[in-house]
Amino acid sequence: MAVMTFKELQDFIESQDALFRSLKSQSERERVFARTIKLGEEYGELCNEVLASVGDQRKDKLNGKTRDLEGEFADVVIVAFMLAKAMNIDIGTALAKKIKTIKEKHNKQL
Repeated sequence: MAVMTFKELQDFIESQDALFRSLKSQSERERVFARTIKLGEEYGELCNEVLASVGDQRKDKLNGKTRDLEGEFADVVIVAFMLAKAMNIDIGTALAKKIKTIKEKHNKQL
């Protein structure tokens, strides 16, 4: 199984952003709203998959669909990265800062 590097993910996000910009004429505000709404949609789909995977999803919501928990996690990550790009957030820097903060917090608790 191939593992994607962070750089490959960033390159993919760049290419998808360029593709969507070429296909849709949207203002930056519209792009942010669209990606925010899409993130909510993908998060909802992930929640459904998690519930289904632990046997807690209602039968009428399953509709015989093929389960794809990994794919739903990937969708959430991709859309979150696309939204960060739309908001001019350097996700690598943001992650590094957040991880540092979490480590410092946990070290204080030990």
